[in-house]
Amino acid sequence: MAEEAWTVGKILSWTTGYLERKGDEHPRLSAEWLLNNVTGLSRVEVYTNFDRPLTQEELDGMHDAVVRRGSGEPLQYVTGEMPFRHIVLRCERGVLIPRPETEVLVDVALEGVDRAVAAGHSAQVLELGCGTGCIACSIASEREGTRVVATDLSPRAVALAARNRDALGVGRSVDVIECDLASGVDEDLMGGFDVLVSNPPYIPSAVVPTLPEEVVGYEPGLALDGGEDGLDVLRRILELAPRALRPGGLLCVELFEDNVATAAELCRSQGGWASVEVREDLTHRPRFLVAWREGSLAEGGELCTPRRVVPVDQDDPSPDVLREASRVLSAGGVLVMPTDSVYGIGCAATPQNPGHGRIFQIKGRDRAQTLPWLVADAEDLERFGRELPAWALALARELWPGALTLVVRASELVPREYVLPGDDTIALRCPDSNLVRRLARELGVPLATTSANTHGSPSATSGDAVEARLVAMADLTLDGGPAPVAVASTIVSCVGERPVILREGAIPADEVLRVAGL
Repeated sequence: MAEEAWTVGKILSWTTGYLERKGDEHPRLSAEWLLNNVTGLSRVEVYTNFDRPLTQEELDGMHDAVVRRGSGEPLQYVTGEMPFRHIVLRCERGVLIPRPETEVLVDVALEGVDRAVAAGHSAQVLELGCGTGCIACSIASEREGTRVVATDLSPRAVALAARNRDALGVGRSVDVIECDLASGVDEDLMGGFDVLVSNPPYIPSAVVPTLPEEVVGYEPGLALDGGEDGLDVLRRILELAPRALRPGGLLCVELFEDNVATAAELCRSQGGWASVEVREDLTHRPRFLVAWREGSLAEGGELCTPRRVVPVDQDDPSPDVLREASRVLSAGGVLVMPTDSVYGIGCAATPQNPGHGRIFQIKGRDRAQTLPWLVADAEDLERFGRELPAWALALARELWPGALTLVVRASELVPREYVLPGDDTIALRCPDSNLVRRLARELGVPLATTSANTHGSPSATSGDAVEARLVAMADLTLDGGPAPVAVASTIVSCVGERPVILREGAIPADEVLRVAGL
């Protein structure tokens, strides 16, 4: 009797169980990543190719990868890469693995970049301790025309950052220098940086040995140990910041949650800062020191008007409301709004929109995920999607407008920052909301939108249910009362031969399959 083949589905199940027994906190995700890396299948394709047998070469590669991961080696080192915001980075032992918190640090740094541009000049950024180059490369790729000087003391980190820079095509925008902090930076540049950003070593020395073995056993101590109180490098950064930043420039530093308040006091006591604050990370822990130098830029460059709440009739929005919402969205702002399903928080789906990054920060959402697009008409499926099966077009014709989200291959009209890395997909929905569809038509672009709630919290089904924190951080909130459907949309993957229900919501799965002719 022939030996049963190791298919994608079988090895996914086996690997998940094996890694769970080995103590992996996220065994299913690890198994998906390993399969993606070994087979070249995207995460969506893994689930649409369960019956595909692995080749012997793939089995050998999977065996080696599973053994390494099972022994505790970080997943990013095993695969040699990781997604970060809108890019994919190479990773290797000896260089710190970027964390999700650092994606939020990039959002903060981009505030300084955007203010500089709003003030009328090209932005210049100094990054100290660049590691993989994740911050520098993200800024350069998301804000074309920005110059970034990135430094690191580790030759290995500098070499890796340079490789990532070149692979991502931002070599003209990013200079990588091997030096201690800013010691190797051209003196002619000092005093002209709009942003100084750093994710320095910040773990107190006594805490380092208590970190998980996956961290202390594999990642470089040089990038972890911040001295007795974790602030050794931060103190040196504060000393050089006034010399590096132009008036009105931004200092933003990621720090240990237990010492960031002390860091803020050190910064305030130094003087010369127009404002000093502590901001939270994705888990709402104090994480970032954010300080603006005294000068004109610290008070200027705002994109949007003060936050406020405006009532709206979702079926028949008034011209004044449409005009105000369009103005906020056109300026790169963030809007909380009702839809037919639940309340959403969104921005105009335009390239390099600062509102896009702010939404992730406001929600505490992982940048490895992307924002679905709300489109104006069913015909937009063919504008922003490609390689569409006939049954996907049928779903749009019959169930749009409505609470149905279709995940499709993204067309060339979709800016890369909105596309899921590795999958090349975009989630599209045409909502049964005159408000949303009219906004999309007036703007001429879809709205990049996700549910208006902190990541992991229940979706808001009425204006009153939207968290006060989100209302305070958005630029405008439209309160349309209770959402008509009050249930999240059904999500269907349309990248395989058959529809795959990724989430059953307002539209039953049976109805989706019926319309698809299956």
